[in-house]
Amino acid sequence: MKYVSGSIVAIIWGAILGAILGYIGGQLESATINYGTAAIIGAIIAFVAANCLYFITSHANPDRKTSNK
Repeated sequence: MKYVSGSIVAIIWGAILGAILGYIGGQLESATINYGTAAIIGAIIAFVAANCLYFITSHANPDRKTSNK
């Protein structure tokens, strides 16, 4: 359950930060921004990054995988 809740939190924060970075980039470039697309891209990047981090840390210490159950 910890893995699922961590992924959900990463998706939510990725969407929020994607929208914020899209707004800042749009203001710097004087361009219009589609906030939905920016939020979805941010959420996907955050989800992939969180899962890569989980994969790397769980394989770095094999005892950790069995002791957190």
